[in-house]
Amino acid sequence: MTSEILLDTASEVVERSVGLRLDPAQRYRLDYWLHHTAEQRGVPDSTIVEEIAAEGPALQACLDELTVQETSFFRDPAQIAAFRRDVVPTLHSPLTVWSAGCAWGQEPYTLAMVLAESGIAKWQVIASDISSRALRQAASGRYEERQLTGLGEKDRSRYLRRAGDQWEIVPELRSKVTVFRHNLIRDPAPAQARGAEVVFCRNVLIYFDRHDVLAALERIATTMDPRGWVFLGYSESLWQVTERFHLVRVGTAFAYRQPDWARTDPAAQVLPVPDYPSHSRGPAKRTKSPAQPAAIDSGRGNGARAATYAEARGGSRPSVPAGAKLGSVHAPATPPALSQPLPSVTATNRGGGDPPIAALLAEGEAGLQAGDAAAAVAALRKVVYLDPDHAIAHFQLALAFELQGEWRQARRAFSVARAALGRSSAAAEAALEGYQIEELIRMIDHRLTRTSEP
Repeated sequence: MTSEILLDTASEVVERSVGLRLDPAQRYRLDYWLHHTAEQRGVPDSTIVEEIAAEGPALQACLDELTVQETSFFRDPAQIAAFRRDVVPTLHSPLTVWSAGCAWGQEPYTLAMVLAESGIAKWQVIASDISSRALRQAASGRYEERQLTGLGEKDRSRYLRRAGDQWEIVPELRSKVTVFRHNLIRDPAPAQARGAEVVFCRNVLIYFDRHDVLAALERIATTMDPRGWVFLGYSESLWQVTERFHLVRVGTAFAYRQPDWARTDPAAQVLPVPDYPSHSRGPAKRTKSPAQPAAIDSGRGNGARAATYAEARGGSRPSVPAGAKLGSVHAPATPPALSQPLPSVTATNRGGGDPPIAALLAEGEAGLQAGDAAAAVAALRKVVYLDPDHAIAHFQLALAFELQGEWRQARRAFSVARAALGRSSAAAEAALEGYQIEELIRMIDHRLTRTSEP
């Protein structure tokens, strides 16, 4: 395959031109693409790298290969439900919703389907991405049968029609979605997004370093309506990255709002600030945990989504609990929905089925959300004792260790989670409720390359 020197050169060009820091999976894809493209053209690998360095068409072809990820309609049911039930009723005509990093277009068309039933008189969805290949498909609105994952029969019959051996979005809906190329990290804020009241920017920021993330967030903040909402992916968080946005709970999902508006909507609950230093070498200061920590959704795996993180300190280590709020506005010490006591684990629980494990997972998640890493570790250690192959529990345990500053133990837990997924991913995939297991694997690989003692 391509030499490490050439691969490093190509990676540096990609990072310089678009800000994308390649994780191991992307680096492998780049290696394969460079060598395969050179073989097809009958030229040395170095020729392709030189063309990429010239920032011509080869660079765009490279970005198409690295950035296009398969997605699906209604990808995060909790977020879409919160958008439909709690956010849309607060919006007014004319309305702009921005899907930043839209990939193949399922997300903007999902948002358009929700808005088509909202009763809002005038609205539009704008969709941007850096991949020209992804944008071509998004603009066409055409999908193979296998790409319709997540789409119910009602929405399919109403918003799609047959187009040969494919399905296409009906023209009435497609005309409401504007697709354009935009580099979220390097380009100025797009004029099309000015005044957007809702921004979906899912699974984009995690691949950029802190400096670029701050720049992108500043553009988003100054471009969107200051009263607006920002939805990120389940593997991302802005905690300790910027005070431009505050984390709020909306139903069973999470979103971000600018500080002046974070407390204005009774449907959105600002989450508490965990009381610990973010990057200390020793254990973090423990916060007072709720007197009766509770199960959230019976441990159905939403902790894998909710225990989120972002790059911090120059991209060297992401670390955040989902329940952490940005900035300095304090919410009540007890997080929302923490009201029911959890059963304790006794010897009779061993091998006793899902209820105790589900409750312990929820207790671990509650600890992460409250910033109580010690409580999270205690609960999650019981889970992995009861079920050593529980990949989600090992993953959450690694996040909890990071909160304590226990970097070696965090790395070990990430490694065990990765190994457990290698042996069997069926249970973890079910717990992720519609997310692809490859996302979790890529996330763990990404963390293993960057989780080291500071």
